[in-house]
Amino acid sequence: IPGYRATAAVIGQDLDRILALGVDLKCNQQAGRDFTLTSLRQQGYRYIVVAAGAQKGQRLGIPGEDTPGVIDALDFLRAAREKKLPPLGRRVGVVGGGDVAMDCARTAWRLGADEVSVIYRRTREQMPAQYEERHGLEEEGIPVRELLAPKEVLAAGGRLSALRCAKMQLGEPDASGRRRPVEIPGVEEDVALDTLVVAISQQGDFGFFDGVAPRLNRKGYLDVNPDTLATSAEGVF
Repeated sequence: IPGYRATAAVIGQDLDRILALGVDLKCNQQAGRDFTLTSLRQQGYRYIVVAAGAQKGQRLGIPGEDTPGVIDALDFLRAAREKKLPPLGRRVGVVGGGDVAMDCARTAWRLGADEVSVIYRRTREQMPAQYEERHGLEEEGIPVRELLAPKEVLAAGGRLSALRCAKMQLGEPDASGRRRPVEIPGVEEDVALDTLVVAISQQGDFGFFDGVAPRLNRKGYLDVNPDTLATSAEGVF
């Protein structure tokens, strides 16, 4: 969570309230390394709530995406929060249209990048980010490069130099009800960049279920009962 949205003091205040209720906090525990679903049950825990969020970033699946200068959105936000980010350079591009993409763009701007832009394959009106997030982006003057879909990461001297994009146009509506972006044949645009942040989607990391695989929905998230939030794994919510 970027500091401009929730300061360490505010998060600490919430945590203090929880601890005051008598909740036990165990730090430096990594799911799948220090505990698993099985080990928690062996310790006597009957009910387990999974509230870790989606921690694995989705890749672009294009040539050159492993080039130095390309970074996953969650890695970017975590490093920024911990003040461990390498220099971003002058020009930062963020691919995506959701809340995480907005967080990354606004964070890069606060870190001093001269040029920050959001690169999105649809139009601004179709971005899934919440209104408050999109409004904050506009207030800070961060542009959205609409109707551009990444095709290839270009490098110079062993490092990112630009993102080659296909120019898109809106076609017929898809299953989400939004008009589907369709590539315009032969029309490309190179966006010069020093850092590219990939924020197209996040998925869950369910390694700590260690063989007790819960049922997932078509988007790859835990499939839960809408009323109780129970998963298909007994006692897990």
